[in-house]
Amino acid sequence: MFRDMFSGSRAILFGLVFFFIVVGGSLLYSWHVHRMTDAEVAEAHRKLQSLKNKNEARTTEGTVNTSTVAFEHAETNLETDDAQMSDDTGVSPIDETSEALDMSDAFLPDDFVSEEAPAEDGPVSPFGFGPYPDVPADFRIPLSWNLPEETLAKWDENIQIQMELMGRVFIKLWNQGHTGLGGGTFENGLVLPLYPRTAYVLYEEEWTKEDFGDSHTTTVEILADSSVSEKEKEQIRNGETPTGIRILDYQLDGINPYTFLDLPELK
Repeated sequence: MFRDMFSGSRAILFGLVFFFIVVGGSLLYSWHVHRMTDAEVAEAHRKLQSLKNKNEARTTEGTVNTSTVAFEHAETNLETDDAQMSDDTGVSPIDETSEALDMSDAFLPDDFVSEEAPAEDGPVSPFGFGPYPDVPADFRIPLSWNLPEETLAKWDENIQIQMELMGRVFIKLWNQGHTGLGGGTFENGLVLPLYPRTAYVLYEEEWTKEDFGDSHTTTVEILADSSVSEKEKEQIRNGETPTGIRILDYQLDGINPYTFLDLPELK
């Protein structure tokens, strides 16, 4: 009898122990799962907050850098103009598109010209000689391309070409140091610049039929500026060379404008 009771008590005891083990294990497992879940949620929240902070910091940093560039650019312009800048400097908010455009413009060279807005070309020759040369500041010889249209209209095209070629030759000579030029003429395809104290001489012989045979006389043509006096011209006609006068050949000592200016010769 006692054995039966003892056996029944042992079964009940084992049942209770098994029950407590199962319940305790379930509670322990539930607590463990809850703790791990909380930890994962906290970690996810921390990562999300960290990412949010980084994005905010990046946005703030971009705004500060843009403000700095704008401030430095404004400060440079104000210093150039000798103006003073107020301590209160406000920067208006800008979107990413406008910021990208502003930054790209900041790194463009000063002389950059967009294809959409090409630089305007200067005046060019109507005869294919290209742009007109720069005129020296002290240049005092009239140039054909600066004359009124009504004046140019009085000349035929050949005269206009010759006048332009002479002007280009005079400018180049002036830049080479011949600043005493007094103009010149165009003869037989050559430009004859009028240098100071210089005379171009042309000798021509004329034959005549007379009662006692043929005879000839020599005619001398002289081209010079006002620095050569009439007395000195007369000396030249008599075959003399006045002191300080340079004698050049009228037909040989001129300048071929196309060669001198490196221009294509017109046909």
